[in-house]
Amino acid sequence: MDNIDTICANSFRNFHTKGFDYLCLTRTPELTRKVYFFDGDLADLPELVIPHDHRYAFVTTVLAGAVVNKRFWGLQGEPAADVKVEWERQTRLFDHFKYLTPLNGGDGFSWVGERRLWSEANGLHRRRGMHWHCRAEEIHTLDIRCEGTVIMLEQLADEVPLDQPTNAYRLAGDKTPPSLDGLYDRMDPDHARVRIEQFLDLVGNR
Repeated sequence: MDNIDTICANSFRNFHTKGFDYLCLTRTPELTRKVYFFDGDLADLPELVIPHDHRYAFVTTVLAGAVVNKRFWGLQGEPAADVKVEWERQTRLFDHFKYLTPLNGGDGFSWVGERRLWSEANGLHRRRGMHWHCRAEEIHTLDIRCEGTVIMLEQLADEVPLDQPTNAYRLAGDKTPPSLDGLYDRMDPDHARVRIEQFLDLVGNR
């Protein structure tokens, strides 16, 4: 685990959404270990973030609570004529945004067009002790099922350079980029220590 100053330099409150803490335990170009804590209002949260892909592959482990990992698929081009009607019937139309995180000097979301995506009906329900692997190009979102859910991510080396955007999707209808107001507050040392203690209790590492 990194020292408290390094942890705070890479950790955030209200990360991606209100009530979501991101505690970065270690960070190297090859492996970043981080823990996400959710203490928000589930009634107002159909999904943690809009569907998106990543710059890196990672492994997620549920430390407390429960979460559903829901995956989405799209086509790179137009579907063949003989399957187009069925493809459109089984998919939904999304607004497609490119994303450059402000944490690395980017300007956030920018709308680039519309795209049809097919999604799993229910997703994969994961409880404490369960884990899964996510590829960098995989489109997914998380549905938090319990207040107090905690998940750990082991993030592998970047596959997409920092100056290239990743992708995010929201059901079509409003091309306005998602707001980042009130998000990405730096985590102070006192709060970081509380989260570290919580993490150590969950993993039994004293």
